Amino acid sequence: MSIVPESIEYHIANVPTSILMSLLVWAILLVVSLIALKSFKYIPGKIQCILEFCFEYVFNLADESIGPEAHRYYPLFLGIFFYILVSNLMGLVPGFISPTSDPYVTVMLALVVFIYYNFQGFLVKGWGYLGHFFGPKLPWYLFPINMLMFVIEIISNFARPFSLAMRLFCNIFSKEILLGVLALLVLKFFFGDSIIEKGLTLGPLVLRPLILLLGLMIGLIQALIFLVLSISYVAGAVRSEGH
Repeated sequence: MSIVPESIEYHIANVPTSILMSLLVWAILLVVSLIALKSFKYIPGKIQCILEFCFEYVFNLADESIGPEAHRYYPLFLGIFFYILVSNLMGLVPGFISPTSDPYVTVMLALVVFIYYNFQGFLVKGWGYLGHFFGPKLPWYLFPINMLMFVIEIISNFARPFSLAMRLFCNIFSKEILLGVLALLVLKFFFGDSIIEKGLTLGPLVLRPLILLLGLMIGLIQALIFLVLSISYVAGAVRSEGH
């Protein structure tokens, strides 16, 4: 049973609703990409303009944080941003839910980023990657401070996927709940017995566009926050000390 009142529980070969919605998100991204690729022009149309703006924005963020080698990590950043953005906005459509309102989905996204940037850190720096967890180099007699910093940094590093996942989940789930509650209120008041109850239907109907606008803003902001944090984590793992 879905925990989001406005959504529909889809029973297709016992596939969880969040997984089904995720597949739908990737299908949407694939179709839009193929359309944009097929209709590519030197004088871009609307879809091409939007995509080019998004690509350039993501590339610039990565270049500023990581430097000349940022292009190696473009696919991860683009995939994360577009998947989360479309997933967040999908919940604004009645009958659908945002896959990112499922904590299992957000945890997996965060773990992908966590594993990726640590792997890239070891790939680029080897075992020297562990050095940045000790903080700045101090005299030998202050070694206990470096060890303390190492413990703190390791704990902080492993806390990152949890904070990434919960921040995204809580914001999107709250938006889903608000829309679901408004939908239930509309139905309850509209089918009420008295004229007063039917009149109260106007309240949720007026609030719904405002919640949708708020949901649109939250969806975009949360996708950007997840993107920026992912870029910063990768940058911290692979960037040279002199950059």
